[in-house]
Amino acid sequence: MEIRLKVLTLENFKGIKKFTFSPMGKNATIRGNNATGKTTVADAFRWLLFGKDTSDRADFAIKTLDPDGSEVHNLDHTVSGIIEIDGTALELKKIYKEKWTKKRGSAAASFSGHTTEYFIDDVPVQKNKWDGRLGDLINEDVFKLITLPTYFNSMQWQKRREILLQVCGDISDGDVIASDEDLMALPEILGDRSLEDAKKVISAEKKKINDRLKEIPARIDELTKSLPTETKNRKAIEAFIKLLDNQIQKAKDDTELSGLRKELAEAQAKLTEAQAKQAKDAHAANADIDKRVDEFNKEIRKLKGQADELEFKNKTALRTIERNEKTMAEFRANFAIVLARKQSYGEICPTCNQPLPQDQIEAARSRFNENQAIELASIQVDGKKLKAENETLKETIAGDEKKVASLQVEITAYEKSIIEAEKERVVPDPSVWPNEGIKNLYDEIRNLETQIKDHRTTDTSALEAERREEQKKLGVLDAAEKTSERIKDLGKEEKALAGKFEDLEAQLFLMEKFIVSKVELLEGKINSKFKLARFKLFDVQVNEGIKECCVTTVGGVPWDSVNSGAQIQVGLDIIKTLSGYYNVKAPIFIDHKESWTGTPDVDCQTISLVVDPNHKELFVDVN
Repeated sequence: MEIRLKVLTLENFKGIKKFTFSPMGKNATIRGNNATGKTTVADAFRWLLFGKDTSDRADFAIKTLDPDGSEVHNLDHTVSGIIEIDGTALELKKIYKEKWTKKRGSAAASFSGHTTEYFIDDVPVQKNKWDGRLGDLINEDVFKLITLPTYFNSMQWQKRREILLQVCGDISDGDVIASDEDLMALPEILGDRSLEDAKKVISAEKKKINDRLKEIPARIDELTKSLPTETKNRKAIEAFIKLLDNQIQKAKDDTELSGLRKELAEAQAKLTEAQAKQAKDAHAANADIDKRVDEFNKEIRKLKGQADELEFKNKTALRTIERNEKTMAEFRANFAIVLARKQSYGEICPTCNQPLPQDQIEAARSRFNENQAIELASIQVDGKKLKAENETLKETIAGDEKKVASLQVEITAYEKSIIEAEKERVVPDPSVWPNEGIKNLYDEIRNLETQIKDHRTTDTSALEAERREEQKKLGVLDAAEKTSERIKDLGKEEKALAGKFEDLEAQLFLMEKFIVSKVELLEGKINSKFKLARFKLFDVQVNEGIKECCVTTVGGVPWDSVNSGAQIQVGLDIIKTLSGYYNVKAPIFIDHKESWTGTPDVDCQTISLVVDPNHKELFVDVN
């Protein structure tokens, strides 16, 4: 689609009383000294289409001001124009006017605001229809991008980057990997992680490994210093310990002592056997007593069960009595309320406001008294039933309590019978010797224990102390061997960690290579779409990281650092590519064109705004 401006007329717009610009779809140059209204013409075109000026402001000053800077009232501010869309003319007009309202009781009208009128092909339309027609024609953001050379580079860098990627297309990770065989191993390294997450994980692992590699040499040195300076013969030490063990055992081997210990063990076994027989005899003697005690306990359990059942029954009855007492109290309160209730009917007819007949009044009074008596009688009947139930329950409780007392008497009698039976029980007493055999065994055991205690044995303490010293020497050798093994393990760990560190370094190098490759491919793809403009989309950080950006450059110099002429050229170069992508051509207003003497290389209508001190009023030159 191609849009060309044919005619643009301003009336009382931003200080311009009336000006008609008629490029008739051709390229044109508007010349004038500063403050003669060149930018106003561009603002008028933008305002006509989208209600904003070239700085993208909707609240800019449209109205004409007097020499004191005050607004001039009762003026209509009008911009009209004819644009050609693919050869078809479209006439647009917009009028910004004041609203004057005459309030009730006031002879003069007062200013109350502004209103805007819209016309398409001389037909008045509402704002929503106007916006819809122009919105269908072209998107406002796209229009700014393809008509204002400086607009693209005035946007936030994130938005500029988004537009470039949309226009030129992004580079997929797969395309980057396919561009270099060295990168083929990267997907397996990344797994399910993103590139940035994988770099963080590897960096953390490198730090952990590096910290450990710093610790290992110091630990090896510490363990090496702890090794004994003298080496001892393990086999010689073990042989000497065996010799000492034989000498100690030989000294402890004592035939007389062994015989005494054997006799003691035999006497103790006989005593245990005699005591078991004594206990068996006592159990047989108490068999009849155990039987009687079991029967007494059985009767006691039965009687206690009956007593517990009666007590549970009484507790339930007491709860019922308590509940009935509460209900009867509610009945008494309700009885008082019903008894105090007064007749609520009236003696005047609510419809005709005439006194009711006496027979109707008496009939109503009779019905009230009859209903009240029935309700009171019902309450009394329910209360008497609960009272009678409570009296019955109380009698039952009293009878059950007597039964429980009687059962307790029986239980006490059985308990006394158990006590009497236990007095007859036979209890074996070690201090009372029913037979001479057990007494003799006790005497024999005490005698043997005394002999063993007083028996003199060979002293082996010196041999045992010497053995402990030799054992310590073995302990030192064992510790030294473990330390040597630990030193070997640390050496192996150090070697393995160094290898792993190198692998991680290689992985990070591969990731950085991927980033550099993607930067080169993406920036190359985007820059190929432009003739002058170049774009830097990534910034490589000092810490080897990479940060997204979007910097427009001209010959290696950032856009905001070049002169106005170069900025215009780059802006036109960007517009040319964007117009091709959006498939829309529209009039380009080139402000400050005097800073560049070249000819715009764009295939669309251009309107150059040139500062020229030789023209005190606007001068139009149509090419």
